[in-house]
Amino acid sequence: MNNPLSRPALALRRIAPAMAVLIVPALHAQSASFECSHAGTPTEHAICASPALGKKDIEVAIYYRLLLRLKPATAGMAYREFDDQLRDQQRKWITDSRDACKSDLQCLGQAYDKRIDSLLRTFDQNAALTFGRAAD
Repeated sequence: MNNPLSRPALALRRIAPAMAVLIVPALHAQSASFECSHAGTPTEHAICASPALGKKDIEVAIYYRLLLRLKPATAGMAYREFDDQLRDQQRKWITDSRDACKSDLQCLGQAYDKRIDSLLRTFDQNAALTFGRAAD
């Protein structure tokens, strides 16, 4: 199989939309993970204007929030340290990658794809503790 994602990551991709209704109830009726009527930057306007980017924005928000609920499997890492690191990475991605694209749709699409892959890798690295076995 040529798919670089592990079984847990593939399972997460399949169940995330269904879990969104439970974990992120406010997002299911929105076109992005934030209120588009409050969009203030060219990046936010571009995300709200593009259904594909809005979907990716919601996907990133779902994976991010799921990871905040995940127990870290990284040796010696406390929950708070894991959460702090994840939050720092998300803030850095927003400012250094996503917002750097401004309204460039291709750039935004690539930034979202890379972030989704990064979040799924983080899930793979930490799924063993949560699910009781190593990720394949």
